[in-house]
Amino acid sequence: MTTLIDYIDLHKLLGIAAVVLIAVNPGSIPDDWDIPAYIIFAFIILFAIIGCVAALRESICLTVTCAVFLLMLAILQVIVTLNILNDRHAQTGIAKVEDAWDHDKIDSLQVKYQCCGKDSSQDYILLNRQIPLSCYEGQNDVDANKMFTEGCSAKLQRYYDNETTTIAVTSWVIVGFKIVGFLLALFLLINFRNKQRRMQF
Repeated sequence: MTTLIDYIDLHKLLGIAAVVLIAVNPGSIPDDWDIPAYIIFAFIILFAIIGCVAALRESICLTVTCAVFLLMLAILQVIVTLNILNDRHAQTGIAKVEDAWDHDKIDSLQVKYQCCGKDSSQDYILLNRQIPLSCYEGQNDVDANKMFTEGCSAKLQRYYDNETTTIAVTSWVIVGFKIVGFLLALFLLINFRNKQRRMQF
């Protein structure tokens, strides 16, 4: 039982730490994952509380609830993660840059990601267009030394790839924690039942 309680405490600390990290530093996770992350880690904390009560009371009912809850949550997260990763593979940073370039919305991307043009500042020169202020640090001084040299296509694609890797690793680690918790809950359930049977004799 001590092992399970230690695991539950670790689970609880992980959930609380993650929620605090997201609240203090929203940029620590991908933009479209902040709300799902709050929900996931709230469930982790909820499981930790239920698990602690089940372990301390040696409650078969609560332990079963905890085990079923964890298994369902793990399966649901696997499905959601696979869907998110498939969607992200269909979307690319290059496509986002192309769309912004075609609709004259590239300035916001250049400021946010500190890049210039689709491939480089040469894109503007080839079109006989003035290089916009959004290609410079601070966006208020045309200084060649402060110009962003990297094109937005390469930078956004690298950002998307890194973000996708972060989502995948984080999600599979959480799934692993839930599966381990499910197995420990089953182990605890078997121990409780064996103890009850021994007490009947």
